[in-house]
Amino acid sequence: MKFVMLTLAMVLAVSSTFAFAPAQEDKMVAIVLMMDDGDDQQIVATIYTSLMAAEKVAKVLDIEMISEDEVNDDVFVFSLKSEEQRKLTMKLFDEEGYKTAAHRVLQVEDGNNYNALNVQSLEDGTYKFVIEDETGASKTKTIVINKDKK
Repeated sequence: MKFVMLTLAMVLAVSSTFAFAPAQEDKMVAIVLMMDDGDDQQIVATIYTSLMAAEKVAKVLDIEMISEDEVNDDVFVFSLKSEEQRKLTMKLFDEEGYKTAAHRVLQVEDGNNYNALNVQSLEDGTYKFVIEDETGASKTKTIVINKDKK
């Protein structure tokens, strides 16, 4: 009987490079599934259930973000609604999530905060927009830059 083993691991290593950022410990979440040669549908259902359980462990940033999914000019405008004042890091990655297209630290006040990011130098394509706080909680949104559609 063949066994399929799937290991999902997420390592969050936060190294503090700023004097004001609190030191954090490394955290790891791992899920190991062992299944026999059962029905493919059962395998997919088991993987899905395990992924959902792992997602509950991840920290989700409790902030509301409002923006268009597609940018048709040189400026990406977005709004962040927060219940408290905080410092956030904003990053914009290419479609694969490897190359950083933008990186900025934002000071967010209680209430609505309107921001704009100049995307004139970026090529058309799909980007991952990530906002993260000092604790590692984050919110991700996919945006499409399509300036040719003006």
